Amino acid sequence: MKKIIGLTCSILLLNAVNAQTVESLSKGHISGSFESYSQLYKDDGVSNAVAPPNNIGSNNFLKIDYTYGKFVAGMQYESYLPSVQNYFSTNSANAVNDSKIVNRYFKYIEKNYAVQVGDFYEQFGNGLVLRSWENRPIGINNALEGVNIFVQPANFLKIKALTGRTRNIFDYSHSTVRGADIEVDCSDWLNKKDAAHPVSLTLGGSYVSRFQGDYTGPVIGFPQTVEAYSRRLNLDVSGFTLGVEYVTKGSDPHTLNKDDFSTGKALLINTSYSKNNLGINITARALANMDYRSEREVVSAYANQLMINYLPSLSKQQDYLTSSIYVYSTQPLNESGIQTDVFYNFKEGTPLGGKYGMKLTVNYSYFGALNSVDNLFSAGTKKYYHDGNIELKKKWSKKLETILTYQNIFYNKAVLQNPAPDVNCSIFAVSNVYKYAKKKSVRLVLEHLSTKDDGGNWAAGVAEFSFAPSYSFYLSDLWNYGTEGVPYYGESTGINGSVHYFNVGGSIAKNASRFSLSFGRQKAGLLCLGGVCRYVAASYGFTASLTTNF
Repeated sequence: MKKIIGLTCSILLLNAVNAQTVESLSKGHISGSFESYSQLYKDDGVSNAVAPPNNIGSNNFLKIDYTYGKFVAGMQYESYLPSVQNYFSTNSANAVNDSKIVNRYFKYIEKNYAVQVGDFYEQFGNGLVLRSWENRPIGINNALEGVNIFVQPANFLKIKALTGRTRNIFDYSHSTVRGADIEVDCSDWLNKKDAAHPVSLTLGGSYVSRFQGDYTGPVIGFPQTVEAYSRRLNLDVSGFTLGVEYVTKGSDPHTLNKDDFSTGKALLINTSYSKNNLGINITARALANMDYRSEREVVSAYANQLMINYLPSLSKQQDYLTSSIYVYSTQPLNESGIQTDVFYNFKEGTPLGGKYGMKLTVNYSYFGALNSVDNLFSAGTKKYYHDGNIELKKKWSKKLETILTYQNIFYNKAVLQNPAPDVNCSIFAVSNVYKYAKKKSVRLVLEHLSTKDDGGNWAAGVAEFSFAPSYSFYLSDLWNYGTEGVPYYGESTGINGSVHYFNVGGSIAKNASRFSLSFGRQKAGLLCLGGVCRYVAASYGFTASLTTNF
């Protein structure tokens, strides 16, 4: 494979440079970015946070891209000195302490085709069979090292083909991933018959296989190649959209499914309708044995390395402190669920809209187990999670805006996090933004989570002062209280069952650079983005970050 990649790189390089001198290459364009995230840990008897042996964690990323005509090359340098706690594994002892150049690539782009060799990111359809991507906050970088080809032989036809190895921190998987995707746009054919009512229709299909040939166990016929197939449809007509994707996956016994030889299936349905001031989105999904990794031996469902596919959560993504306590994480082995969003804008000048209008959002999501993993339509009675939300956004004047939010949550903690009874809770939040001068504003947030389960009640407050575009400062506190007589499962809430998880910090931005610094406590739990999570331990100390683009 390395010889093939090297030869392909040489051919593309010669074609792109086209016998130009080194001097002419200087006429190209260099761009890039640098990001640094560091933490200084201290022991804290109140929250029971314990500093690691090396009390500093630092993740650093330097990305550089060079463009010359149709030729693009790039690389990413990563340095962990060592990595922040629990970044790569649920075991904090597995901190990475190394620095290397990763994600090297060369790409040649023409009008109707492109070829990339080295490390690359790619997605087929909705990602149910393949998505290689990077998400630094939750420790994901499952780039593929190999060859990625895109061809568009006609305006209505797109074809992708790839082969490669999945990145595993500074190494690569002991397997090979191969895949192909085809997408046909039927819109022009349909609109020739009735141009007055335009219709957008695309059909697609994907094939992905993973070959891992190092099995030495006693089982005869153990599958070394696992194949997955996807079929999809996307329709858009007169404000109505419909997207459907159906996936079948071959037998894939591995650590997380306890060597289950069952086949995998997935069904995703997205539909939406919008007209005038009303918008409705409905998404339904069912999953059975769809944890698809580049290697069989995975230590934890929250180990975010070696993933081939992407199974996002369908629950509403909140940015409140209390909403981050009980967040849903996708259950790829057995899940059935639905999410519904309803949006309505009350116009300016109406009785409810007032002078500046008002926005109402109602959201509900539900997830549970299938009765049978062989039937994606067999929704069962075992509930994992539900989340009901009502949000009102009202602008009172040119300076003042208020957001009121109510959230009701059911959380099956035994399934989603650790063995413990179910949690039922309600969250109330009010957020006010007041622009008291040009480019100057203050944001005040008050929240309360009430429950008789788990760790008891929580209250939170945030005060943020913004001096756009350069400066911002904030104070926040997440307070766990009212736990007397309430059984608690998991991390200790600290002295007398009451802890203030306070934070104070600020940021400075200039041109394309931003630096932030904060001090405070972080509670233990799941850090989730889009349903993909990693576990974070309780911590106490300083956090600094720097980002810049050039």
